Order: sequence, then structure tokens, then C-alpha cells
Amino acid sequence: MTRVYVTWFLKGLDLRSDTVVIVDVLRFSTTISIALQIGFKSIYVFPKLSDAVNYAKTKKIPLLAEVNGIKPSEAEMDNSPSDIMQKGWEYLSKGIDELVIRTSAGGVLTSEAAQKKFDKILIASITNAKSVAEFLLNSRSRIINIICAGIGLEKFAIEDLIGAGALVHEMLRIGMDIELNSEAIAALKMFQLAENGLQDFMKLSESGKIVESVGHYSDIEIASMLNISKAIPYAESLKDFKGAIIRNAVLKHNTNLDT
Repeated sequence: MTRVYVTWFLKGLDLRSDTVVIVDVLRFSTTISIALQIGFKSIYVFPKLSDAVNYAKTKKIPLLAEVNGIKPSEAEMDNSPSDIMQKGWEYLSKGIDELVIRTSAGGVLTSEAAQKKFDKILIASITNAKSVAEFLLNSRSRIINIICAGIGLEKFAIEDLIGAGALVHEMLRIGMDIELNSEAIAALKMFQLAENGLQDFMKLSESGKIVESVGHYSDIEIASMLNISKAIPYAESLKDFKGAIIRNAVLKHNTNLDT
């Protein structure tokens, strides 16, 4: 039996875990799952904007970024699934299949987790819950720590609870033998309650209102689409930098999943 814990923020990183799954539905996790789905191969994550800007310039690849929900002038794209869907093809058509991303919550959490050297670090959202669950089924993990980023790594975000619940739901649906902590049970029940109205829940959330305030209405629509991405974002530490590199586990491990 695999133990599955849902925790929150940086303090939720459980060093007893062999597998960590980071959930930041609006918008880091969703942006990552969509970027890998449309064809990007490597995504470099930095907690500091200055490091992200310099790395993108050095490698001559696009930067996706937000600081407290706002796209800085240095970035070509926002931390936005709709931005990457609309503008990503321009770079892919030129053979540019790498990105740099900096975000206020999920990106920082991913970078911190990469420094701890867990066996596996995955990124999950509502958009790719099924694919991540199928990977976990074959991962032989003993303890899975699902960490919700929340708002700015400080405040509860209902969409992250729902996203964690979507992953737990898919794990149970495919027959994983799991033991849940109280937060994981709450996440599962929250997802089941919201499943037929995911977009409405997103719009009512504090994060949803922030996203709408900067004009990214379609990000909420995309983030609420269950299992539209087959990507399995797999993060590792970035050599010589306090950051992380994310690739698609299907490509990295040549995993043959029935997705």
C-alpha cells in the first residue's frame, strides 16, 4: 500500500516521501502540462526573476514569467496556458523547443523540491491528472506527497485542493492501493463535488479573480479541462543553478502508458 499525503506550501515538503507531486492549478501546473503537450521538450524553472531572465538570454529561448500575477516586461509570455497555446507554435516552428519559466508559487516550490533530491518530482494539474496517476501506478512509490502551492505559498487556494483531489480520484480509478491522510480525503471529496462545475469553482476562487483581472479569462477555461494533456512533467535539479529542469517523463523514461 502506498501512503498519499496532501500538504500545503513550502513547509509541506515531507522529506520522508520518495515522490513529490506539485499542484498549482492557476497557473503554473497547467501551463507546464500544456507546454509539454504541444511539443516543448525542456522547461527551466527559476525562483528568481533575474536568474530566469539571464538564463533565457544566454540560451536564446523564450521566457514565461509572472510576479504576483503580473507579467514582467522582460518576459515574452505570461505564466499562462492560453499564452503558450497561442504563441508557443511560433517558437516550435523555428525549432526552439525549450522555455524558461518563473512564477511566484509553483515555480518556487518546484525549485525548492529539486534541491532536496527526492526520488521523483512531478507536476500535476486537472489537465493531466490521469497521466500522472498512471505514471505513479508504475513508480513503486511508498510515500507520495502531493503539495498544493496555494496563493503565493501562503494562502489556501480551492483550485489546488480540487487539483489534488483530481489526482487522487484518478489514482483510485485505476486501482492504486493507497492510504490517504485527512487532507487527501478532503481533496477527493472536493473534486467529486466540483467535477461537473470545475470552471465555475475556478471563477469564484481568489486565484480565478486575479487571473480574470489581468485579462486571462481563457486560462480558467483551460485549467478546468480534465485530462486534456497526456504530459507527465518530471522535474530534476538544474546543475550549477538553484532551479529545476522539467521534461516529459514519457520521453525521458520511454514509459509506455495506456493514455
